[in-house]
Amino acid sequence: MNTRSNNQFLFKFIEIYIPNASQTAYKMEQIIFADSASAIVKARLFAEEILKEVFKIEKIDTTYISSFYDKILYLSANEIILKDIQHSFDTIRRSGNRAAHDGTYDDLMAALQLHKEMYRLAVWFYETYTSDQQKIPPYRSPTAPVTPGPEDIKNIIESYMKENNKTDISSLKEYKHDENSKPEEVNDNTIVEESEKEEFSGELSENGVHQKNLIGIEKERSLFQEISRLKDSAKEAIENANEFSGFKEYLHVDRRIQLDLEELLKNQKESTETSLILLCGSVGDGKSHLLAFLKKKYPEIINEYFIHNDATESFSPGKDAMETLEELLLPFSDENIDTSGQKIILAINLGVLHNFITHNHKKATFTKLKHFVEESKLFSQNIVTSYEVKPFNLFNFTDYHSYELTKEGPISDFYQSLLNKILQEGNKNPFHQAYERDLKKSERTMLHENYEFFKNEFVQEQVISLVIQSVIKKKLVISTRAFLNFVADILISENLSKVSQLTNFEKLKNSLPSLLFDNTDRSSILKSINELDPIHKRSAATDDLIIKLNTLNDWKAVNNQYITEPTTRKWLEPFETNTELVPTLFSEYFEAFIRMVYLTNPNFVKLLEEKSYESYMSSLYYFNIGEKKMIRKFYEDFKDTIFQWKGSLKKDYILLSHPFDKYKLGQKFSVKPVTPILSEKSDSTLYTFKSVISVGYKKENSLEEALLDIDYPLYALLTKVAEGYRPTKRDEDEAIKFTEFLEKVMQFGNKKEELLINFPSENKFYKIKRDDFDSLVFERE
Repeated sequence: MNTRSNNQFLFKFIEIYIPNASQTAYKMEQIIFADSASAIVKARLFAEEILKEVFKIEKIDTTYISSFYDKILYLSANEIILKDIQHSFDTIRRSGNRAAHDGTYDDLMAALQLHKEMYRLAVWFYETYTSDQQKIPPYRSPTAPVTPGPEDIKNIIESYMKENNKTDISSLKEYKHDENSKPEEVNDNTIVEESEKEEFSGELSENGVHQKNLIGIEKERSLFQEISRLKDSAKEAIENANEFSGFKEYLHVDRRIQLDLEELLKNQKESTETSLILLCGSVGDGKSHLLAFLKKKYPEIINEYFIHNDATESFSPGKDAMETLEELLLPFSDENIDTSGQKIILAINLGVLHNFITHNHKKATFTKLKHFVEESKLFSQNIVTSYEVKPFNLFNFTDYHSYELTKEGPISDFYQSLLNKILQEGNKNPFHQAYERDLKKSERTMLHENYEFFKNEFVQEQVISLVIQSVIKKKLVISTRAFLNFVADILISENLSKVSQLTNFEKLKNSLPSLLFDNTDRSSILKSINELDPIHKRSAATDDLIIKLNTLNDWKAVNNQYITEPTTRKWLEPFETNTELVPTLFSEYFEAFIRMVYLTNPNFVKLLEEKSYESYMSSLYYFNIGEKKMIRKFYEDFKDTIFQWKGSLKKDYILLSHPFDKYKLGQKFSVKPVTPILSEKSDSTLYTFKSVISVGYKKENSLEEALLDIDYPLYALLTKVAEGYRPTKRDEDEAIKFTEFLEKVMQFGNKKEELLINFPSENKFYKIKRDDFDSLVFERE
């Protein structure tokens, strides 16, 4: 085998054991930069050669295990390969399928990733199935070929002619520059202009058409390639406060906190005064993206500031986070603040900021900064979006949300704007341009069908609603990057064969509704949405559908009643005549049908509404606008729920003992509500708000208070209790903040002054209380 020298060819160590695999790896490396699609196919062939050898060594009969997928499944089921190796095989298999079936799949980044997976498989095979002890070379990525300059070419020619005693320049057509290339592979089409393979930089012209890359000729992208740029694995996914590419600029959506910060920066332009701007929040809330955007939009203003984007980052290995921050903020210490003239923007998480202002600093004091943060009420129940006391400015990402509150329920202008960037028609949208180019080439996969389906406005509303529910119900922190990756996940199916080559059930499996609800392993968002799947919601509406589909032979009438969206009708049309599907296939069809109806039919959605969620969002809205009537009603219901949780002897007496004791003790529940400090708002849409319902009680004639933040999971549990559900020990453990709140509230009772005793067997009540002379009196009620 004609290969590179030992110190150059990465897969040399398996050559004598699996020569075919080694040779395939060599060919893959040779073409990876010139033809990444073919390189991906070579990676699959490499993995197949590894599998073939494993089955041979393990002496496994392959009569009934023929496909690549089945072989991986067999080895995994029999614990011959572990999860990480199975993942490598499967990654190569999936990408290989795409490259083989989709002529537009030409992704250099994917090919380079597969090269790493190939190395992992080669090392695993070598260590598992050989007894050699030679040192395996560390992984190194293939290097792009260097195009020789004029002097290099001259030297190559002279060297070749000297070595081969050539004098006739016509003989040079036999010569190929790469000394390791195989002569039989040389042909007149070997040379490929590097510019023709150049990646698009992402820049758009004013009319939205891709500009020519300055480095090379622009290569038109397919819809798959464009949507893939939304994924976490894409190079565009890396958030960097110092970079803002053309692609990110296109996807950028203005947010209120950005506009507020822009206004401040413009006001401070050319000011020579000391200034510290704190961008406070949590991980993934968009601080890096915002800083990168502002650097691109206002370089002349931003350049006046020193930007520190990670408050946990250390300037040197010997310093911890507090020491780093102390050094950074020395210009704003009490000793230097009046004379430093420094201008800094600091992106910092709330927890780190709290630790800093309470930390015992060694080099300086920061009492002025501490007082500023405390006076801002940043760590209180108040809504704090921004606060200013020169030279300090504070912006709080926590009270800016990815969704808004309205009387009718939550909505999200932000998520909707991002979807518009991807789905709207027009020359300025590179995604839509790619979609139209593909159709002109007669390229139609389930990605294109899903893209068409997602253009439906109600489908978008439903998807956004599910994302918002995931934030509220599951407390997910969904960054812009995570949302865009989610969009790619529900558009791109595993099978990218042409639609005409798919079976009817394959279309259902690879449709957006199935990708949305049936891919728990792809992301935390999809895992959460799986729990919101309408097939899990038993209701009269779903029962009625089951009966109709089970009893009617002609399903066209059912489709006409529930489905109006054209793409969905096309997917379901082949099933309009019920030919008695076997149970497993009927179940698969029914699940797809319900999901499609849920995403396209507003009337059906109303029948599946979750009452506790609707009630919680309504209460959250009224608390944030300070609607006293609705807040009073909430407190009345909340107090009744507390009595349901603890138990009650009679009106206004809450149980102190266990409900199943021989006798029961109760005390009078005498507390006053702590009303929220919220000014009444007339806005119908709330852009800044508290995302939990904050309630509390205080002891009569006392300053003692007990406060509680009610999130949706706790609210849902309390709603069940109000309807008669008895909380279990597990419920009490999971609702630990509520049980601690109850314990504190119970201390506000007057059990030291009066107790009520009940003997259930006698159905008699007695009261123990102190009289005017502080003596205990025992009397029957």
